[in-house]
Amino acid sequence: MKPGLRWALLIAALLALVIGWQALTPDEPASPAPLVEPEPSPTVPALPLPVMPPAVGMAPRQTVQSAVVESGVAVRLVRRPRIALPAGRYADTYAKLLPEAESGNALSQYRLGNLLFECREVPASADALEAEIEAIHQTRRRGRWEVDSPKAEIATLRHQFAQCDGIPAAARQGFRDWLKKSADAGVIEAQINLPMRLPPDDYCESLAECTPALRARQEALQAEAIDYTSRAREAGSVSALWTMAGWYAGGEVLPQNDIEAYAHFRALDQIHAVARLTPRFDQLLTGMRKRLRPVDVDAGEARARELLSNPRCCVITP
Repeated sequence: MKPGLRWALLIAALLALVIGWQALTPDEPASPAPLVEPEPSPTVPALPLPVMPPAVGMAPRQTVQSAVVESGVAVRLVRRPRIALPAGRYADTYAKLLPEAESGNALSQYRLGNLLFECREVPASADALEAEIEAIHQTRRRGRWEVDSPKAEIATLRHQFAQCDGIPAAARQGFRDWLKKSADAGVIEAQINLPMRLPPDDYCESLAECTPALRARQEALQAEAIDYTSRAREAGSVSALWTMAGWYAGGEVLPQNDIEAYAHFRALDQIHAVARLTPRFDQLLTGMRKRLRPVDVDAGEARARELLSNPRCCVITP
């Protein structure tokens, strides 16, 4: 979606996830299993997660570390590696993932949804590929996007076509269905990413400019985003804390609430401190304290302790 078409649902969420989130966590795949109690040592590997079908459906490991944050709350830092797709042609992976996903494997459902998302706008036949390449040459556009370098864009398109070749065209549009199944099964990564895997369609820059039908659709997607991000926060997701902090601060997705914004950023900052993650939010919090009344700062501190006291806190995902 180009910048002019971004709508309020994703503004704060994208900011929250893009500003350095990749620097926070390990590069390996993540897992939806329940948290594992740590051993007495400060940092220990978690027990293997429940056995799933081999290869693409196998759940990766996580680590758990006990810590006490600045406000005195004891937390568990659960570091979960990245849920990655195997290298190679997507069609080969699709053939392995589909039966696993259909059997109810939530991790495979998440991977399958992400795989299909990558193929959602890739031509499904050689004739459609050549037609799109010709359109790029003629218009210097690919769909809604302007193309700076047709040669580079065509090379990328040919690579994507080779990756996705063999995956049925109808199946490619079902990416959200699989992601939603995974999110409903409790996979935090699916709950976080579903709101950013929007169905192909036109979107209004602001809800006020929408037709009634588009407005209703976008409001439904916004409500869905709040629902699944809230679920991820309750499951202990640090990423969800960050997203909701931005939403409360910006007032675009959720009503602006300075106390909630302060509380979420304050909890996030304390987690980053004990987990030795970046960025920290000292300057942001200092500025917020200057604008808030002392009673509101106290309320924000209390709310931050409440967020940190979530027994499932704190799950760190890429």
